[in-house]
Amino acid sequence: MLYELGQHNIELPGKAPAPAPADRLMLWLGDELVLNGDSHIHQRQACQFEWEQEEFVGLLDGHSYYTARLHPSGGLRTQALRDVASVSETAFMLAARARGLLDWRRQHRFCGQCGQPTLALAGEPAMVCDPCRLRFYPRVSPCIIVLITRGSEVLLAQGVRNRSRGWYSTLAGFIETGESAEHAVHREVREEVGVEVTNLRYQGSQTWPFPHQLMLGYWADYNGGDIRLQENEIADAGWFSLDALPTVPPGFSIAGWLINRYRQARKAGTV
Repeated sequence: MLYELGQHNIELPGKAPAPAPADRLMLWLGDELVLNGDSHIHQRQACQFEWEQEEFVGLLDGHSYYTARLHPSGGLRTQALRDVASVSETAFMLAARARGLLDWRRQHRFCGQCGQPTLALAGEPAMVCDPCRLRFYPRVSPCIIVLITRGSEVLLAQGVRNRSRGWYSTLAGFIETGESAEHAVHREVREEVGVEVTNLRYQGSQTWPFPHQLMLGYWADYNGGDIRLQENEIADAGWFSLDALPTVPPGFSIAGWLINRYRQARKAGTV
């Protein structure tokens, strides 16, 4: 979590440096990254592909990273964005940002108010409509994700849309307009499983680019109520002992991280 802070120097300046032969490229074919051997990073001076819609992503350890889409082509090896998370958190963060920038630029070519073409704003990642003076920035949708705890037990649920994966996970949902993150935790828990929670403790965050979420992770103590499943959203839910958990999300996801972190804290006697 937190993109391996301290291991890398990540900078996100609004203004792109001049392109250079040593630039790193993340190239996309549809919604997947094009592989360069076993890596998803290409070097500008050695890249033989033709690309379009190039965007500056940021600086990692002093190296400039750019991203672009390839023209449709067959025979290329690709990697799904979700799989990058198992490589490293930093790689996942950069790939998520790259994908988000390309999608944002494609989706905001025209002003949503007057329909006129938008222009790139110099010095910052924004598209602007001259007639309306409106600016359009890359979209980030804040969400909460919460592990409900009851001593050595945790409440996990299986979503209707994710039932085929077979795992149980923490509860999550989008923060509504006008809500605080804490309000959203109480509302989502009440809506999805019908129980009340207390003693919210913020744990960390993770970008989740499917398509553009920022997940804010919490622990919360159970505070009463019987489990009542939200129709068409939750297929099953229940209390599970930390010593006998069902299949849960992998540890590189914030859901799996919240569960593993709580289990470790219980063993250490700190919660």
